Amino acid sequence: MQNGMLPVAIPQDQCIELAGDAEAGLDLEVDLEKQEIRRSNGEPPIPFFTDPFRRHCLLNGLDDIALTMQRGDAIGEFEKRRTKMWPWLDGFGYSGNKIPIAPVKKTKKTDW
Repeated sequence: MQNGMLPVAIPQDQCIELAGDAEAGLDLEVDLEKQEIRRSNGEPPIPFFTDPFRRHCLLNGLDDIALTMQRGDAIGEFEKRRTKMWPWLDGFGYSGNKIPIAPVKKTKKTDW
């Protein structure tokens, strides 16, 4: 699922039928929203089941980062509360007072 591909588990006899359709050059349509495989030869659609969460992600083009960003407001509120309670966790720039970083002395370059 992480690569945007939809794995579908269906009975072996239906796999064989679909393989025959593909070899004959017939079109197959996989409808993730309705969770069915439609065949162009007029046969009834073949139903399949997909995990609802994964289905939602594929239908909406969501990867792990996009899922996290859906909670952007909640994350921002959490970070504000955390800064208020534990400002030292924000690192060098906490409380708006930047701690100066000592300049790095240039040393003789080595041959390795």
